Amino acid sequence: MGFDTRFRELRENRGISRAAADEIFGLMRGTCSNWENGFSKPEKELLEEIAVYFCVPVRTLTEED
Repeated sequence: MGFDTRFRELRENRGISRAAADEIFGLMRGTCSNWENGFSKPEKELLEEIAVYFCVPVRTLTEED
C-alpha cells in the first residue's frame, strides 16, 4: 500500500471530501485527487503537515507495504 491508498483511507475515515482536503491543506483544486490516483505526491514539508493532521507518523504515509 502506498501513499495514494493510505491518504485516501485516512481522508475517508475522517469523512472529508477530496475538495475539502484540498482546502484544509491549502492546495489547488484536484491536487488530492491526483495524489489518490497516483499522478503525484506531496512535498516533504506537506507530508509532515498531513501526518500531524491525521495523527500518524510520516513513515505511515511514505512506507510501501
